[in-house]
Amino acid sequence: MNVFEFLLALYSIIAGLGLSLLVRSIGQMIEARSRVRLYWVHSCLIVVAFVGQVVSWFSLWQFSGHSPWTVAETLTLLSTPLLLYLVAHLVVPELDDGLVHDMREYYYRHARWTLGLLLTIAVISLGGEAFILGHFELTQPRMIRLAFAAVLLPGVLSASPAVHSAVAVGLMGLVATGITLIRLPIG
Repeated sequence: MNVFEFLLALYSIIAGLGLSLLVRSIGQMIEARSRVRLYWVHSCLIVVAFVGQVVSWFSLWQFSGHSPWTVAETLTLLSTPLLLYLVAHLVVPELDDGLVHDMREYYYRHARWTLGLLLTIAVISLGGEAFILGHFELTQPRMIRLAFAAVLLPGVLSASPAVHSAVAVGLMGLVATGITLIRLPIG
C-alpha cells in the first residue's frame, strides 16, 4: 500500500462517517415527519451537504500521483472530510426526543456555523490543492468552488431570511451547474 492509498482509506473512513450521519439523520426526519416542520432553505442545505461529501471524496483522485506526502499536506487534505462531518452533524437535529422540530428555527440557530464551515471547506480545499500540488490552475470545478465561497459569504455575514433564501437558490444553482460536469473524467 502506498501513501496515497493509505490516505485514501483514511479519508474514506472519515467521509463515510459523515455520509452515514447525514443519511441516518435524513432517515430520522422521515420517521419523525409528523413532528418535523420542513423549511425549504434547510432542505437545500441538506442537499449541499450530501453533494459536498460525495464530490470531496472524488476530488481526491487529483492527488493520486502526488509524492512524497508531508504531515502538513496530510492534515490539509483530511481537514475537508473532518469539516464536512461537522456540517453533517449540524445540518439535521437529533429527533429522538419526541418533540416537534421546526427546521426554519433550527436552520437559523445553526446557519452561521454551518455556512461558515462550508465556506471554510471551499477555501481550504482550493488553497490546499495549490499547496499540495504546488500550482493553481483555474479549472471549471475550481471556479464552481470559488462561486460557492462567494455565495456562502453573505449567509455567514447576515441573518436576513431574504439573504439566506438567495444563498439557498445560489447554492442549488451551483449544484445544478456542477452536475453538468458529471461527464468529466474523475481525477
